[in-house]
Amino acid sequence: MTGRAKRTALGAVLAGALLVAGAPAHAQAQPLGDQAEWRIRQEIVDHALRQVGQREGNGNYYPPQYQVAGQGVLRPAEWCGVFVNWAWTTAGVPDKPSMRPAPGASVLDQGHWATYWQKWGRANGRWKDIAERDVAPGDAVVYGNYPDMHAHVGLVVEVKYDRTGLKATHVRTVEGNFGDRVVYSKLRKIEGLNAGKYLQASGFVSPF
Repeated sequence: MTGRAKRTALGAVLAGALLVAGAPAHAQAQPLGDQAEWRIRQEIVDHALRQVGQREGNGNYYPPQYQVAGQGVLRPAEWCGVFVNWAWTTAGVPDKPSMRPAPGASVLDQGHWATYWQKWGRANGRWKDIAERDVAPGDAVVYGNYPDMHAHVGLVVEVKYDRTGLKATHVRTVEGNFGDRVVYSKLRKIEGLNAGKYLQASGFVSPF
């Protein structure tokens, strides 16, 4: 099953999670492919939605539950990437960006750095450029381009598609460290998707 066909099927699995949050699921129901993958995507969405409203302490002391044991991200820290990593890790995503740089690697090459998710996605066949309009719930959305310092990363929790079911038109996200808290966005158009006037979305990273 192709990535886009799988993505379309995902709507049937995630409908319950999205409706609990008061948001309708927008996708065509198709036979499922890898059900374990879809369960993990649903877990990512569920975990993210349950965190909406969580706030950091003074000076980027992000909520301690996002500090995944053994991954090396200390508090305080800029924590949008920490939040995405926590949701993916807690949901059981097997392969994801390292939260600490490899020996001798750039300090930028860690999941703590928002646009490293773009670099990692490209290197591992997980990157989907914004122009492709190919996205599914559970994907990470990256704002900015590696190695930009002015950047952000969040989680897609809902997708609305065009009539073909192949191209995304709108997404809804949950993002950590946005205004020092976890926020739940309105449904936003793919075109012009941003995290601020000068911070455009560059694309999405799939957990699989």
